[in-house]
This record gives sequence, C-alpha cells and structure tokens, in this order.
Amino acid sequence: MNVLGLCAGRPDGNTEIMMKEAFMAIEEMCGAQCRLVRVQETTINTCVGCESCMVNHLKGNWDFRCVHKNGSDHFYFIEQLMREADAIIVSSPAYNLLPTGQMIKLLNKMHASGNYRDMVEKENKIGAAFSIGGTDWTNFTLNVCKMIAMELAGSYEALVDAVHFDFMPSRGAVLLEDDVLKRMRQFGETIAAALTAKEKGEKLSYAGTPGVCPDCHGNLLEIRADGVYCPQCLTKAKLQIVDEELRVEFTREAIARNRWSIWGKRLHDDNIRKGHKKAAEGKDQIRERMKKYVDYERAVTLPEILPE
Repeated sequence: MNVLGLCAGRPDGNTEIMMKEAFMAIEEMCGAQCRLVRVQETTINTCVGCESCMVNHLKGNWDFRCVHKNGSDHFYFIEQLMREADAIIVSSPAYNLLPTGQMIKLLNKMHASGNYRDMVEKENKIGAAFSIGGTDWTNFTLNVCKMIAMELAGSYEALVDAVHFDFMPSRGAVLLEDDVLKRMRQFGETIAAALTAKEKGEKLSYAGTPGVCPDCHGNLLEIRADGVYCPQCLTKAKLQIVDEELRVEFTREAIARNRWSIWGKRLHDDNIRKGHKKAAEGKDQIRERMKKYVDYERAVTLPEILPE
C-alpha cells in the first residue's frame, strides 16, 4: 500500500512535522509506504485557461493532457505518484485565509490529468486533509484542502479525516504542542485503519472535525437570492433558529442533486458543452467584436526579472 502526502509548508516546518507524525503512525500500523511531496519546491506551470484539455475530454479524448507538455514542470511526476497511491493526504499552512498558491496551482492543473478523475470516481482512493495557521485568519484553508483531497481521492465519501489548528506561527512551534502531535498520530491511525478496511471491502467512516454539511463536512454557508447553500457542494440547506441556536438541515433530495452527485456532474459538463457550442457558432461575431478590445491596449510592460 502507498500513501502520498502533499505538503505545502516549509521544509521541516510545522506542516511537514505534522505530516511525518501521521506517516509514522501509518507505517507502524499497516506498513504502508509513505512518500512526501514538498509542493512549495515544485515547478507547476500556471493553467492559462485555454480549455484545450476540457474540450478534448468532453469529446472522450482522454489521451490529451495539456498544452504545457509532459516534462515542462513537475505536475505529471506528481500525478503519477497520485495514481500509484492508495491514500492521499493534502496539507497546507494558511496564507491569507487560504492554502498556499502553489497548492492551488496544483489543483488548477487537475483538468490536464487525462483520465485521472474518471479513474478515481470509479475506484475511490482514501483522502484526508489537515491545515495550520499562525493566527485564526484561516477561515477557508481546511475547507479548500478538503475539497482538493476530494478531487484527488474521487469522492467526499472517501474522506476519512480532516483537522485544523491555529496559533502556531513559528517554525517548529508544533513541537511544543503535545495535543496536536497526539491528534496527528490519531490522524495517521485513522488512515491506516481505513486502508485496512478498504482492503477488506468494509465501509469507510469519517473521523475528522464535523461541519454543517454532511457531504464535505464544511463549516461554511452561502446566502443566495433563492436560499442558503453549502458553497462547496452547492447543496441547498434549510435553516431554523431554535432557542436562539441556528440549526441547518440538508435533505436527501437536496444532497442527491448537489454539485458532486452524478446529476450535478452531468449538469456541469452539459453547461460547458453549451458554452463551447455557443462560442463556436458565434466565432465570426466574436472575432469581429474582439478587434475593439485588442486595439484598446492598456497593459503595462513588465520589467525584466533579474536572476537571483
């Protein structure tokens, strides 16, 4: 068995220490091989939004990957490790309420991963996520890490643990927090138990920090004109205030039509197809109208980057 840890923290920093504590527990419990990718040290080409990968995949051409060819960055090396992994752990410190930009770049490139998403949807991997903040300015960090773990594992049902910690800004500060290290050992034990359970064909359960949403376990709500939703799953919620306490309910009907359901994924693909069809049919009009905006040049000239 293989476990892959994607760590977006500093080398030998708090996030990496926490990952290694989990790794040690995994290796002791089930003997799985654990491998660490220091995401901050990788080179990942920025997705340019050309839609080439999406158009090809909607046509069933899974062999097409990306306009940035294999070997031009580390993405396909990481993707191969993901394919080989039985469990994937996503971790990041909080930068401006979010995971690091490099972790987001890795997520953005997943459209260029050929049949990877199709593969993990049919046979889920085990997913887990954790994050850490120097203060409590961390609101979206764990939610996004969990979303990335779901993308890489294939389903929120494959997410077995997720946890976040605040107020550890200094490198190595986690080593003063015995309760955090203990929780990370439990985190590793949960993953090891899930690996063993999956081999036996047993149902996986979630042991992480609970949230309001039963699917992604997120703790966020989005207010729209037509109601309140989980912003990650786009599951509509029913709200009640009972004894001055907010209660959130997600019905089975709403969950069955959320973003990650078969219905939701088909709707997503159909909407993309419709958009590309409309653009293709109106390409002459787009070309003619585009001239006005191409001629309206206001972009600044970027200075030359000096070598370090």
